[in-house]
Amino acid sequence: MPTVLIAICSNPDCTRHAAAPRSEQLPERCPTCGSSMLERCWKCERALADPFASYCTYCGVPLKRILPRSEPCEPLLAICSNPECDGAVETVRVATLQSRCPKCHSPLVSHCWKCGAKVVDLRQHYCENCGVPLKRLRATSRL
Repeated sequence: MPTVLIAICSNPDCTRHAAAPRSEQLPERCPTCGSSMLERCWKCERALADPFASYCTYCGVPLKRILPRSEPCEPLLAICSNPECDGAVETVRVATLQSRCPKCHSPLVSHCWKCGAKVVDLRQHYCENCGVPLKRLRATSRL
């Protein structure tokens, strides 16, 4: 039986989801509201198992996080989560923020996964608020 990958809309007000046999066939943006689509937990990076889940099946964190509705006055920065990549992006609109690194296609990080503080430097590796690493190796899949 072939494996089916799942992605859900990251917007807490949207219930859109998608399924595909390969990751590159999943949409990066929600066709309904334009928010980023999630195919992995933002904390443990395991693939999503249920298109209707609000919490990660493996680590229990909320999958959909409420972000400010207003656009930021200053640019929004996002860095690549891969410690071996220096990829980063800068945008002025939340809706145009990419979900994947343009260099290596690892997830981008714009806020600390632990305390929610913003990334303030494109070369940042640790949260300036709580000190946790923002760049982490991907979880390996267990066969």
